[in-house]
Amino acid sequence: MLDDNDFALASAVDTSVVVLEELSLHPQPEVREAVARNPNTPTEVLLKLGKEFPDAITANPIFNLLLLENPESHFVRLSLARSTTTSESAIAQLSKIEDEEILCAVARNPKTPLHILEQLVENPPRFCDDENADESDVDDLFTAIAQNPNTSESLLLQLSSGSSNVQMAIAQNPKAPFSLLNTFADWRNFRMHKAIGRNPQAPSAILEKLAGENEKEIRDMVKNHPNVSETAIAIINFFEGKPGTSIDLLERLASDRRASVRLLVAAHPSTPAKVLEKLAQDTDENVPFKAAKNPNATSTVIEFFAEFLVKQLQIVSSINGAKIQKCKSSAIELVRRSDITPKVLETLLQMNSSVVVDAIALSLKTPATMLLALTDYQERFSSDIHFLINLAKNPNTPSDGLEKLYLKINQTQHPNRISGLRAIAAHPNTPVHLLEQFAVDSHHLIRSKVATNVNIPISILERLSNDSDTRVSTIAKQALKARA
Repeated sequence: MLDDNDFALASAVDTSVVVLEELSLHPQPEVREAVARNPNTPTEVLLKLGKEFPDAITANPIFNLLLLENPESHFVRLSLARSTTTSESAIAQLSKIEDEEILCAVARNPKTPLHILEQLVENPPRFCDDENADESDVDDLFTAIAQNPNTSESLLLQLSSGSSNVQMAIAQNPKAPFSLLNTFADWRNFRMHKAIGRNPQAPSAILEKLAGENEKEIRDMVKNHPNVSETAIAIINFFEGKPGTSIDLLERLASDRRASVRLLVAAHPSTPAKVLEKLAQDTDENVPFKAAKNPNATSTVIEFFAEFLVKQLQIVSSINGAKIQKCKSSAIELVRRSDITPKVLETLLQMNSSVVVDAIALSLKTPATMLLALTDYQERFSSDIHFLINLAKNPNTPSDGLEKLYLKINQTQHPNRISGLRAIAAHPNTPVHLLEQFAVDSHHLIRSKVATNVNIPISILERLSNDSDTRVSTIAKQALKARA
């Protein structure tokens, strides 16, 4: 609400200079403007108020006296350059004065015609004597021209290679070409996005780009923009985790330039499989991980993700231990999935990782043919006693694979040799001739384990029921009783 007393003081011609100086800082603009119109206001105060109230300064009765007394004074010229009541001819004369403050005021004046703005760009002045002065000298001038409502699209395009300040001024100009706004919107620049959001003519397509930004301030600007579209609102709702995102929008956002948006799509519970298939092949390393963990991920998604992991491990630097471990851990998670397919397992074998191959060797989803092939897998794995034991423990390992494992494990002197032989002795696919050898093995732990084999012949069980080792004989007798 306007303070009538202060306004009356600011308007009165007999108000003291001291009071007018105080009122020039008043929080209400009406009071400050009244000070600018008061003929008793000192010139230095008028100079400060001139940027905010240029027309009030030139309308002040004292200004005409100052204009007559010293038309070339900096104050008079600057006030004329700022005022919208200044004639075009006067503006043209002022545009030839190489004074930065005056030229910036001319450039900012909404009444400055386009041809004068174009001349300032085509033949920019130098504001210092340094012959090596660069374009930074005219940065404020070009920024002011970019802000002027009379500046044309072509001139804005010409200015677009300027500094970041000039570019942000262009972004706020209602005449900014779509092509420039589209480029600016793709930048990862919070200040630029705010500038676009302030543009009252920003097209809905540009606002839809900004709707998926991480900063809530930008999203709020989009929400309150006069050109905001339903799609932009839907993108904001999606980004903020609100329900109701359509499949069409998810498909569109899956191609968004920002990995952060694609990451959200990959994790969204409504994202369909065909979109996840695309995201599982994404160029950003984090997106495929999310897509593979989505509950809607199909075998095809998992297959694409497995191929992604193989490629990642091939290109990642050996010194990047964290990334290598992430790839291996994800591969192991895949192997342990209940819906894992042989094709995925075959792909993951290409990682040549001992921990991944071990996981495959233990997986109940690994087919017999693959387990058999693993018994002859690359030397550094096939000679590893732990890997061989894992194969021996897998109930899908076929009999010919178990025979190969027996030969490899039996010839090693590793402390875990007995554990490996016991695994083979208990395996349901172990051939009878091996069971017979285990039944007469010198180690009682192997004989006790073979007694538990569900396919051991009765004749061998009867022999073991009379074993010299009490534990072996007890187990054999219990097995015979169970079969009776």
